[in-house]
Amino acid sequence: MLNSVVAGLTSGGVYALLGLCVVLTYRLVAVVNFTMAACGAVGAFVMVTLMDAGLTGWLALPVGAAAGAALSALLGSALVSWFSQHDERTKAAVTVAVYVAIIAIGLRLFGSNTTGAHRFPSPFDAPAFTVGSVVVPQAVLVSMGFAVLITVGVSLLLSKTLIGLRLQALSERPTTAQVVGIPAPRLAIGVWVAIGAISTLVIVLVAPRLGGDFATLGNLISTALAVAMIGAFRSLPLTLVGGLLMGCLEGAAGSVAEIQKYAGVVPFLVMLVLLWWRSRGEVWDTAHSR
Repeated sequence: MLNSVVAGLTSGGVYALLGLCVVLTYRLVAVVNFTMAACGAVGAFVMVTLMDAGLTGWLALPVGAAAGAALSALLGSALVSWFSQHDERTKAAVTVAVYVAIIAIGLRLFGSNTTGAHRFPSPFDAPAFTVGSVVVPQAVLVSMGFAVLITVGVSLLLSKTLIGLRLQALSERPTTAQVVGIPAPRLAIGVWVAIGAISTLVIVLVAPRLGGDFATLGNLISTALAVAMIGAFRSLPLTLVGGLLMGCLEGAAGSVAEIQKYAGVVPFLVMLVLLWWRSRGEVWDTAHSR
């Protein structure tokens, strides 16, 4: 089981990264973004398609990241232009509709799990070190390091820099921020561009482990939302820890033959438990206040 838990850390780092992207989008532009993994999957498949055509990976990767960023920016521009005055539920519903459209178009362009699985490069499969009999691959260190870097970097950006203060003002009072001279639309679209590019890099990192199927990669948003819920859509450190725990839990579940086929249900169980626990806490707080 220890080997499975360590293997789960690779996915855990990726889940943490995806959860962090969900939290950042919510905190900075007040949108629960259901399209994030799908946009990243589009960018990743653009990259691997270019590689199949003969382009080297180091040239194809920036193009793929740019494609994911452009698709995310297109959605962000639509939300800024047409839905900036709507509430969070309406914006989330828009991203759900766009997510369904991206998945449908992506399956047309890149194929299903039986006809369109691509072989993604896996440069981090080599072992990094060994603990006892457990071999820790480089992918674990890369995914965890990337997740920690984003957590620390974004926390410092938001608390220590002028652009961070502007981004927080944008998320909390977008209309007021624009009145006082903060370029709210440009900042918001910049956030969408960054999220699209990061999502593409994350999907490229996890794709070799999940088989390179577009639908599977796009559906990682369910795990990302479960991880974001652990951090209550606010806390970056809790989201980071939640992603790592989710990966370890999934790895442990996959090592038990009786429940291996149900390992994909883990994110939904986490969401249900969190929703139940938080609703229970709200009822208790209400009763206690009376």
